[in-house]
Amino acid sequence: MRWILLLLLLPLTTACQTVPTEPKNLEWRHMVGSNSDELWVTEVLFYRQGKLVDASTNGSAGFFGAEGLKEKDYRWSISKGSHTTRPIPDQVELEWISFHDKKRYRISLALPAELESIIAQPYRFKVRDEWREERRRNIGLGMATGGYVEAFLTNAKVKPDILLARGIAKEIQTSQDKENSVTKVYKVWFDDFDKAYGDAYQQYPTPSGMAWAPIMDAYRAAQPKTDTNPVQ
Repeated sequence: MRWILLLLLLPLTTACQTVPTEPKNLEWRHMVGSNSDELWVTEVLFYRQGKLVDASTNGSAGFFGAEGLKEKDYRWSISKGSHTTRPIPDQVELEWISFHDKKRYRISLALPAELESIIAQPYRFKVRDEWREERRRNIGLGMATGGYVEAFLTNAKVKPDILLARGIAKEIQTSQDKENSVTKVYKVWFDDFDKAYGDAYQQYPTPSGMAWAPIMDAYRAAQPKTDTNPVQ
């Protein structure tokens, strides 16, 4: 009788051992903004191995005011975005309208192959008497005057930020732009922007294009280092 019971239980045991476990995708998010411009972000597309994994249209973003121009406070100011548990991307495409340049920009950036392992790495930090764990899980997308773009991994508690990619976006014209130019469609917004900040830009002109690269590198280098306790 005992052998009969064992034979009956064997298929059940085997089935339990062979059920595959589904891999858990990491939670991550993206945020957009600027350090020197007001933007209308029309499209953010994330891909992994050529397949679309996340998409958003973030709308109005960026800008920090005339005081930031005067003080040359060019730290990235990112806010709007989304969060997801979809696969970690290896490419991002951005399209936006620059209120300063009066142009529509677009760029595709390749993200590091090891991005998943970087996001997965937790760090320990102490809050009062309690140890907590946190990961860099925010992909920041910063867009500056002259079409300069950076993708960077950031977290308020885990520093410094990690630069993932940078480049210069190209001005593009969509079929919609050919019928009605960007300067016509966004005229009211452009006029309001120039009225509010035009004098400040004249008095405190910003860098442009790749001139931003060493400036942003210096900001990252000056950030406090808190990633000293990686969780093994």
